[in-house]
Amino acid sequence: MASSSAGSEGSEGATRQQAASPNDVVRGALSGLIPLGLLLVVVIITLLLAALARQLLSASGFFAQQQAAVIILAAGLIVTIIVYAIACVRALRRVAKWQQAGLVARSRAALCALGLTALVVLLPVLLALVLPQHPAP
Repeated sequence: MASSSAGSEGSEGATRQQAASPNDVVRGALSGLIPLGLLLVVVIITLLLAALARQLLSASGFFAQQQAAVIILAAGLIVTIIVYAIACVRALRRVAKWQQAGLVARSRAALCALGLTALVVLLPVLLALVLPQHPAP
């Protein structure tokens, strides 16, 4: 009796791995793009707060505006790094659970989307390193 139930569990796991629906792939890809979406939301909020502070401090002078902008942008950078790191860790934990459950297509799509997210985040840094900072005379 126990051997027949173990055999049926193994065949269910194999069926689950083989029968990957397009919804699994889309769900995995969207799950992998969550860190990028959160990153964009935090960056937009930070830029809006910096613009608002500049408008509120317009009568105070340039140096007050500059100091407020630097403080807001530095705080936004720190918050962005924390939110992005937490979102990536949670996405990777979700992928690990999907792999243990045998949802291979969903986990692959999520990992590909996370790789794309990392590429989008690192692309400006790579461009700044590769492209010359001072144009040729």
